[in-house]
Amino acid sequence: MTAQVGGVGETADRLDQESGHEYVSRVACRIFRERGYHATSMRAISSALGWQPAALYYYYDSKEDLLFRIMESAVDTLFAYVRDHIDPRAAAPQRLTQAITAHITLIAEHLDELSVFLHEMKALGPKRRELLIAKRNHYEHIFRDILHDGINSGEFTTIDPRLARFMILAACNWLYSWYHPEGTYQPEEIARSFSEMFLHGLLPKASLAVDGT
Repeated sequence: MTAQVGGVGETADRLDQESGHEYVSRVACRIFRERGYHATSMRAISSALGWQPAALYYYYDSKEDLLFRIMESAVDTLFAYVRDHIDPRAAAPQRLTQAITAHITLIAEHLDELSVFLHEMKALGPKRRELLIAKRNHYEHIFRDILHDGINSGEFTTIDPRLARFMILAACNWLYSWYHPEGTYQPEEIARSFSEMFLHGLLPKASLAVDGT
């Protein structure tokens, strides 16, 4: 199903409320998520915007340029949001819970943007893909550092932090494929359940015994 934007009057109203780049990105992102990048043409995006195709190139040089800007904005926003929702003074288990909660919350609130970021990486050319992979790795270091801190302090059991990071982020990222705002689970419930399951696998056995679990 193609994303539909209202008539000329509605388009003008929306452009008054947000920049042209943001408006184009938001509409294009929705279509990329619904159809897939390769099945979406610039003509389809301009049609959804209610524009002539040439008008779209005023904002973006190409479809790949548009995709890259969407994905770069998504990973930059994710990094800033999760970083800002972690208390650096908290113990490692609390920081991990905070990171997981922020990550899941942002995916739930920005499903289109983060779905495209997580799903369309291979559609980019090598240079742009390398840049986004570097940004993604920089983001994932948040989780790496928390896991290393927890292992070194004895708050987490001795596990392979790389595999633990892969497991946590894979589970959280897969949210984009099944989460629906009107569905059974709300973001805070998902975050709480995921955090409890992950932490029960990370906490030392002595801690679990004290907790009576």
